[in-house]
Amino acid sequence: MPTASKITRYLAFDPQLNPLYRDYTIGPGKLGGKARGFLFAKQILRQSNDPLFNRIIVPKTYYIATGVFADFVAQNQLERIVESGRDYDQIKDAFINGAFDRAIRSQLAQLIGDFSSPLAIRSSSLLEDNLRYSFAGKYETIFMANKGSQAERQAKLEQAIKLVFASIYCPNAVEYRRKHGLRGDKMAVMIQQLTGKQRGVFFYPEISGVAFSKNYRRWTNEVRKEDGILRLVFGLGTRCVGREYARTFSLTDLSLRPEGYAPWSVAKYSQERFDVLDLAADQVQVININQHPDAAKYHPYFSHYTQLYNTENEQITDLNSKGLYQLSPADKIVFTFQQFPQLHPEFFQLVNTLVNTLEKELGLPVDIEFAYEPEEKLLTLVQMRPLPSYEEYRAVQIPANLRPETILLCGNRMLATGILLGIKRLVYVDPYLYKQATNKAAVAREIERINRSLEGEQYILVGPGRWGSTKAELGVPISYNQISNAGLIVELGIKAANFVPELPYGTRFFHDLEVDGILYLSVFDNIPGNVFYSDWLNSQAGMAEPTGHPAVSVYTGLFNVYLDGERRIGCVTAHC
Repeated sequence: MPTASKITRYLAFDPQLNPLYRDYTIGPGKLGGKARGFLFAKQILRQSNDPLFNRIIVPKTYYIATGVFADFVAQNQLERIVESGRDYDQIKDAFINGAFDRAIRSQLAQLIGDFSSPLAIRSSSLLEDNLRYSFAGKYETIFMANKGSQAERQAKLEQAIKLVFASIYCPNAVEYRRKHGLRGDKMAVMIQQLTGKQRGVFFYPEISGVAFSKNYRRWTNEVRKEDGILRLVFGLGTRCVGREYARTFSLTDLSLRPEGYAPWSVAKYSQERFDVLDLAADQVQVININQHPDAAKYHPYFSHYTQLYNTENEQITDLNSKGLYQLSPADKIVFTFQQFPQLHPEFFQLVNTLVNTLEKELGLPVDIEFAYEPEEKLLTLVQMRPLPSYEEYRAVQIPANLRPETILLCGNRMLATGILLGIKRLVYVDPYLYKQATNKAAVAREIERINRSLEGEQYILVGPGRWGSTKAELGVPISYNQISNAGLIVELGIKAANFVPELPYGTRFFHDLEVDGILYLSVFDNIPGNVFYSDWLNSQAGMAEPTGHPAVSVYTGLFNVYLDGERRIGCVTAHC
């Protein structure tokens, strides 16, 4: 249970009252929720006597307080532009064309002179990372190479700050605040030394991750809630919090895999692409390791994270048993992190101790973002925040007398806990029609239109693969504001069409589901105990309301949802 006195201490924590941080702050006002969590964690680490924490780095960070944002908006009359109904691109242009006053520019000139490495310019609004709403991923983070003359670097920094300011008005954030009845926000900014190393023309950390002190969405009875969970990726952490592939570890048992152990499944769920900061282009680039295997030369421990998957015989072998230059056309490199727990036990001990210590001091479960360099065995803490949802969910009793012909969907792998009764609409994206669609973004726009039309009415959303994916071939690339009224989202695993759901824990997408109480269920057509009653959907075609895209149908009837996360069984029934 949360510890009230410690929560109060966290909420009362004001880093601006600490003289250690005053010299690193520009402007009056507050530093925002993200900065508070980061500095609270920094203070705990400074006060701790645990020798393990000598291997934790807190990156150099400066702060721009909310008063600078308020003055910038007022001096450049940006409120008028926002209220005029301009779209987000026009709002961003207006912010970029705005000007800071001379005193702020002078302070920014001093600030940029104190950094020689690449930078991350992060949002830290007043509403971010509070106890109820995380706003994870709603606002902007900008990476910059920090190359060139002093004037060029300052100009890039100023533009990055303006873009973070403007993200207050991005559609996702606006919809999030509207749905939760939150008034306007104010933005502070963190200017942080980017963690990583230069590797060729790229800059990135070897490993990035997110970790949680509690695991409220367990995919097997072997997993304990109390032990926590983490997600790891190779490269920048941008890929870790999105809906692409990452290695998920339960700290109960590091050998457990949510996707199972079949070689094809492990390969399917394993990362091949990783994010880097291109120092020449000054932007984030996506690298596929199978197109650039020479990247391995910068990583002495490369074989600790990677394996080879042979697509012909569907076998996985260790990379160190076969040289990179002896690959067959059927081989591909995948970041399975299979050997990582055995070869780097100190990493898991450090992360486990860190999240447990932070939870104890905060009085609430926490999640952290970090980067790690295995050669030096150094972990860089990038962010700490309270988990936005930490309550236990009441038990759900699935009716024993459900008639099989009424069960439309049933899953036993990854699900939340909850009941929805008497839902009138089910929105369905046909997996095969979606796969054939040449413009998959048009499907997302149609879902957005339907979501708006169902304002105030919960509905069930069913579709192939993973909702919110950044790769349209993995699932419909929707964002939060396009599905904000859904009561349940269902991800269909269709093996023949190569659609595979993924445990969303740790992603920004999952934070939104948790905070909004949107239930989640995955259903696989090739796993025993799962039901995908596609014949019902096809036979009921006459019931479907016409939509603006042939892949999308809206069914009207009476639908009930029973999700028992404790026993790991969830059903959607149809009564039409």
